Amino acid sequence: MENILLSINTEYHVLVITSLIKQYYSNAREYSVTVLLHTNKSNNRFKHELNFEELNAVLVMLEYDINGRQYDPVIKKTLEKILSVSYTKFIFFLEQAPVNQYLISKLSKKGTTICLAPEGTKPYIIISKSALPSRLRSTIKNYRFLKTQKLLFGLLPFVSNRNGFIKQTDEVWIHNPEKYKNLTNKKVVPIDLYTSPSQVKTASRIFNFDIKKEIPEMEGVFLYLNQWYVEFKVYDYEITMLEKLLHKFPGKKIYIKLHPNTHTFQVEKFEKMERVVLNRSTVPAELFIMSLHKSVVFSFWSAALLIKNDDCKYYWLHKLLEQQKLMDWWSIENPSEHIIEIDNLDSIVF
Repeated sequence: MENILLSINTEYHVLVITSLIKQYYSNAREYSVTVLLHTNKSNNRFKHELNFEELNAVLVMLEYDINGRQYDPVIKKTLEKILSVSYTKFIFFLEQAPVNQYLISKLSKKGTTICLAPEGTKPYIIISKSALPSRLRSTIKNYRFLKTQKLLFGLLPFVSNRNGFIKQTDEVWIHNPEKYKNLTNKKVVPIDLYTSPSQVKTASRIFNFDIKKEIPEMEGVFLYLNQWYVEFKVYDYEITMLEKLLHKFPGKKIYIKLHPNTHTFQVEKFEKMERVVLNRSTVPAELFIMSLHKSVVFSFWSAALLIKNDDCKYYWLHKLLEQQKLMDWWSIENPSEHIIEIDNLDSIVF
């Protein structure tokens, strides 16, 4: 029997591993699957009760605060228990997360195949500026955390903008490999996500998700997926863009699926807008999208739109930001055929 270890940090990761486990590791006679779920009381993640019973996996919770300055023996004890098992594969998402870096350093020495799972649009984004100060801060933060928690570590990876930057990573799993620029020269493994309706149903049961309780209308709606932006001027333009769209479609509402890290000041602006309905659920937006009919789903570049529902239309608006000279230090390769990239709101049609 092969032991498989997966490490997840967000609800989106739950969505991805649901598909991966069901496709590749569902046979309990061949695989023993362990899921390490990272939680943090200080953020807005995993506020929704999850039901992992159908995944045929052992769930291990690891709660910590990366900014904490107190030693917590439970963290080390939990990781030691995890590492007491020999794994064939370690599948993880966030390369910059210190716990993942620690596990990689230990497991790679034991012959475990280290696999970077698909992280939304991240593999298809090219960042032109080095962002050295923020990368340095992230690296120092990781060092402080590992030292505080007495987790012995060798050479600490310097956080990078490039996908697959940790040298011990053996495989980069990609949904659309033909659009992936393999800048780190890793072995690229093509994978599919949500290949059957049964996987969607399983994910819905894990999240106890019912679209009717979240959005009263399921057909002919606007669903906007907002994001967390580095440049604060984008937030002002976001409001302007939504106001223009409301003017263009006077009989329509816009449902906004809020990103868990949306700033309070932006939520307050949304709340003051007429015909805007906010949804604060932390359930991944992909489940909302897959439940809609004859609707329009749009965002500046949200990864959730990569999930295809043939009954909906999809629009990325990041070219509008380029016209405003916003976020001009990065670019994205559209890996899909169903997402339309527009430079004019008049291009949005039902």
